[in-house]
Amino acid sequence: MDLEYVPTHLEEWISNEYIKRNILCPKDLTISNLSQKFGFLVGTHPTDSASGEWAGIHLIRLDDRIDPLKQKENFYHELCHVLRHVYGQDKMPQMFFELQEYQARNFVKYAAIPYHMLKHLKPGEHSLKHASELFGVPIEVCVARLNAIQARQAYKRNQQFRSSVPIILNC
Repeated sequence: MDLEYVPTHLEEWISNEYIKRNILCPKDLTISNLSQKFGFLVGTHPTDSASGEWAGIHLIRLDDRIDPLKQKENFYHELCHVLRHVYGQDKMPQMFFELQEYQARNFVKYAAIPYHMLKHLKPGEHSLKHASELFGVPIEVCVARLNAIQARQAYKRNQQFRSSVPIILNC
């Protein structure tokens, strides 16, 4: 995908973490590979997905009752909690809990389709289906990622326009 695009700090952070661990192309984005590269355990169980730490070991539990694409989306959500949050959401104030959940939902689109892998996307009418198949996530995640890209590009264009427009003051 050819685009003039400046990533957010979160996108850069995710890409840097992936690159450090030799996670370089979409085929590297499997649950087993990511968990091995980041050094945590993943298991499935017929209950809601969750993450935590036990005896210094980071754990992610995925709901085995849901389809594999949704399960992978849940994996990225829990990956955010493992990499960026502290545990004990049941003991934190509600607003902190909601903030962490918002951050984890936002993290999903960037972790699932990282900045350094955008070049693998193909523009066109079937691009969302292609992205879903290539990255192994639901189309809704691909839509959210595409919307984030377009919003970021629009913001940058607006910033460039503002900086190129002279300000005339009538004093």
